[in-house]
Amino acid sequence: MRVMLGFFLFLCLCPALWADEMIIFASDDYRPITFRNEQGREDGIGYTLIKHYEQLSGNKVIVDMASWKRSYLLAEKGKGGIVGLSKTKARLEVFDFSEPFYESIVGLVVKKGKEFPFHSVADLKGKLISVTNAASYGEEFDNALVAKLFQVDVNYASDVRLKKLLYDRVDCAVVNNAEHSLDAMLKKDPELLNKRDQFVYLSKPLVRDPVHLAFHKSMKMQAFLVEFNHAIKDAKQKGLIPQ
Repeated sequence: MRVMLGFFLFLCLCPALWADEMIIFASDDYRPITFRNEQGREDGIGYTLIKHYEQLSGNKVIVDMASWKRSYLLAEKGKGGIVGLSKTKARLEVFDFSEPFYESIVGLVVKKGKEFPFHSVADLKGKLISVTNAASYGEEFDNALVAKLFQVDVNYASDVRLKKLLYDRVDCAVVNNAEHSLDAMLKKDPELLNKRDQFVYLSKPLVRDPVHLAFHKSMKMQAFLVEFNHAIKDAKQKGLIPQ
């Protein structure tokens, strides 16, 4: 009887989990977390993890890939989850988070010949920095932006942001995992790819940013996140995603 009662209470805690197909929003240009590959198919560590969760749980998940800005806005309205979200104090008041499943290394890319010493956010003073819509690059960066230590140029498309860098319209570009994903970004545009030697990745990361699956608190998805945490652990143990 107690077992049945416990199971019933568990179901009541997560009515959205089995009543309908779950929607999780994702960026289509957030390597290596989520992106569309050269064949236009969904790919990335976060996508692989969601598919693994499906296999373990038997629950269907719809991955809706579009711009990061759209994904974030819809998740913020409680329309579904969002994969690849980093924690900030402000976001902790709005979202419930899974355990981290990957540490994204956020770095700076500059044009060759325009390198500068970079040791901390303070070294960005007075610069114009290309960033992605609705993205956070750590509390220190976000606070410095509010304090107007530097200015940002906001654009979603990575190829557009890199082209602005190439033509000296910005001083540097913030890129996730640039050391491993820069070449894939440059392939989007033949002109950028032909000038690969013009892009330099500064060796010190801007921030090491653990990323998570998250849901708006109004969705009451804590039970789902408990199951998803089991999928994270299992996927790492099986080598499906990086440790």
